[in-house]
Amino acid sequence: MKYRTLIFVSLSLPVLLIASLLIPDGERVVRVRAAGEQPVIARIKVRDEEELNRLVTSGLDLLEMRQGRDLFILTTNEQLEKLRGDGWDVRIDDEATRLNVISEASAAALFRDGYSTATEIRQRLESQAAAYPNLIELFSYGKSWEKINTGDQGGHPLYGIRLTNRLTAGPKPTLFLMAAIHARELVTAEIATRFIDYLLNGYQSDGDVRWLLDEHAIVVVPVSNPDGRVLAELGWSQRKNTNRSYATGCSNPPNSASQYGVDLNRNFSFMWGLVNRPTEPACGLTYPGPVAASEPETSSLQDLVRSLFPDQRGPANGDKAPSDATGILITLHSYGNLVLWPWGTTRNTAPNSVELEAVGKKLASYNQYQASQAIELYPVSGSTDDWSYGELGIASYTFEIGPDSGPCSGFFPSYSCLDEGEGGSFWAGNLQALLYAARIARAPYQLSQGPTPESVIAFEGSPGSITLKAIFDGRSNGNRAIANAEYYIGLPPWRGGAPAVLNPSDGNFDSPFENADALIGPVAKEKLIFVRARNTDGIWGPVRATSLTRQVPYIGARTRISRSGVFRSVR
Repeated sequence: MKYRTLIFVSLSLPVLLIASLLIPDGERVVRVRAAGEQPVIARIKVRDEEELNRLVTSGLDLLEMRQGRDLFILTTNEQLEKLRGDGWDVRIDDEATRLNVISEASAAALFRDGYSTATEIRQRLESQAAAYPNLIELFSYGKSWEKINTGDQGGHPLYGIRLTNRLTAGPKPTLFLMAAIHARELVTAEIATRFIDYLLNGYQSDGDVRWLLDEHAIVVVPVSNPDGRVLAELGWSQRKNTNRSYATGCSNPPNSASQYGVDLNRNFSFMWGLVNRPTEPACGLTYPGPVAASEPETSSLQDLVRSLFPDQRGPANGDKAPSDATGILITLHSYGNLVLWPWGTTRNTAPNSVELEAVGKKLASYNQYQASQAIELYPVSGSTDDWSYGELGIASYTFEIGPDSGPCSGFFPSYSCLDEGEGGSFWAGNLQALLYAARIARAPYQLSQGPTPESVIAFEGSPGSITLKAIFDGRSNGNRAIANAEYYIGLPPWRGGAPAVLNPSDGNFDSPFENADALIGPVAKEKLIFVRARNTDGIWGPVRATSLTRQVPYIGARTRISRSGVFRSVR
C-alpha cells in the first residue's frame, strides 16, 4: 500500500484541496492502512423484518445483492469483529472478496486503462457542445459542497447537458438520465457519456436517433457527485459526497466502514428520514444528512428536475399520476443487475404500481436484469427515484449495472467489461433500454402498455418502389395480440402526420409478435418514416422511425431481431 503523501504528489491543485479538506486537523499524518482496515465482502443474515430494518440503518456499506435472508456488505475485518460482538450472524464471503475487492492502486489504474475522470468528462462535453451547437447545450445547475466551501478555489460546478434539435419546435417530452451519484460506481458515468456520444454521432445517419432528438429533450447529468468522484479516481471506496461538517474522526483515506460525507441517495426530500435517519452514524456509508436535501448536490438536482417536469401527482401518498403523465427518469448505479422502481421506503405498492412495473419489466427485457420494486432488495428512504415519482409523478427507475459475481462485478470492474467479458457487455443491453425509455417518454405509463416496434427498415427494392418492414412485439407489454399497425411519412401522428396501413406479413394480425410490411411510393432520402402498432385493447405503443437505405437487406421467411434492434436471418 502506498503512503498517502506519495499518492498526493501527482495530484492537481483541485484534488489537493479536496484531499486536504477531507482530512481533519490533527489527522494529516502519513500512514499505511492497517490489516484490520483491509476491505472484505461479508454475508450478514437477517432473521426478520425488525432485524432487516436495524441493519439498513446501521450505516454499513450494503451492496445491491441479496440471497434469501443473506445480505452482503463491504466492510473491514475490524468492523466484522464489532458486528459479531453485537450479535450479528456474519461471515466473510471469500469468493466475492477475491473477485470484487481490489487495491487502491489497481482501482486508480483503471483511469489510465479507459475510464474517464470527472475533468475529462467535462472537457469532452464542452468540445461536443462546440461541435454540435444545434443539438447539445451544456449547462450548470449549481455548485458542489467543495466548491461552495472553498470559495470556488476547489470543488466543481454541477453540470448537465440537454440534447435536442433546437430547430424543432416544442414542447418536447423529457428523458432525464443521471449517473455517479455514488462516486465509486465507475461504469455509470461511462454509460451516460456513451449514450451522449451515440446520439450525437448517429443523428445524421440513423433515422431513429434523428427523430428522438427532433421530438424529445434528453437531459443527462453524467457525474452527479463530482467531489466524491475525484476520491474514487484515487482508488478509494468513496460512496458519499465529501461534506465533513457533520462528523469527526471518520477514516482517512475513506473506506467501506467509515468515511466523511452524506449519502446523496438517502438525502432527497420525499419520505426523507423514514428508514435512514439522521441518528445513523455520521461516518457510516448511508448517513442521510441532518435534514432533507441538506446537500447542495441534492437540492440543486431537485431544483433542476422540478424545472424540467410538471408536477403530475397529487399531494397525498395515495394519489395516482394520470395515465398520460409525461417524462421518465433513470438513475444509474452499480452493481447487481437490477431494474428497480418505487417504493423503496415501504412494502406498499406505489399508486402507479401497475404502470411502473410494466415499464420496469420492459426495460429489463433489454438489459436482462431482474426487475422489482426497490424494497425487495432492502428498505431505503430519501432515494432519487422515490422522490421524483413521489413529488412529481415521473416514471422513475434505478439501474444497478453489473453482476453480483464474476470478473465484471464490483464497483471497479475492468473497463473492458463495458463491451465484453463474463457478466460484462454493460453497454449493449443498457443502450437498448435507454433508447426504449426515450421512445416512451411522451407518455410512459400509457405507451408501455402497447406493442413495441423493435425494428424498422425502409429500402428501395426497385426504382420508384420502397419496401417498409417492421417487427412489433407485445409479449413484454401485456402479451395482447396486435390488432393493426400504421406508418407515417415525414410527420409523426402528434404533428398531424397522415396514417397509412402496414400489413401483416403472414396475412393476419393475431399474435403479440408480428412482422408487418408495406410497399410505398418514392420517399425523399431525408424524410423520416414512423411506425407504430395497436393491440386488441386499443392501446397504441410507441413510435419508432427510420430513413431510407439504399442497401437491400436479406430478410428470409424466418427472421428475428438482435439486441441491437437490426434484422438478422436465422439460418
